[in-house]
Amino acid sequence: MNAALVTDVMLRSLGPYPLHLADSEDRFYGNRLIYTSWENHLMYAAPFCLPLPPTLPFGALVRVVLPEIYGEHPEFEQIDWERTQWFNSQVRFRPDFGKSLEHHGLTHKSLIRFRTPALEGIKRSTAPGRQAF
Repeated sequence: MNAALVTDVMLRSLGPYPLHLADSEDRFYGNRLIYTSWENHLMYAAPFCLPLPPTLPFGALVRVVLPEIYGEHPEFEQIDWERTQWFNSQVRFRPDFGKSLEHHGLTHKSLIRFRTPALEGIKRSTAPGRQAF
């Protein structure tokens, strides 16, 4: 289909067409949807989406929440949390483990990416026929 044809199409309705987001923050009982992604560790194909309270200390995220979702990975126990690099989407930040997610600017639908430089995940070499995670 020609792209010019697609851009010329307009939505017409017989009356008001209110847009109601099914996943807006007010629908999660005080929680925010926070996505987490461990870079280069594609045993987990996509970020996890977690309903978390904005008052949750960052340290609780690391000590309680992340082990529940990433703990099965063979490299998880080797993570040096002091050397871990943290990103709020594309912006790098240094977390204070005693401060809340909200304090760190993590809003509804934020993506927390973390990189563990000493642990390569899919970048490490493997023996022929073995899958790297």
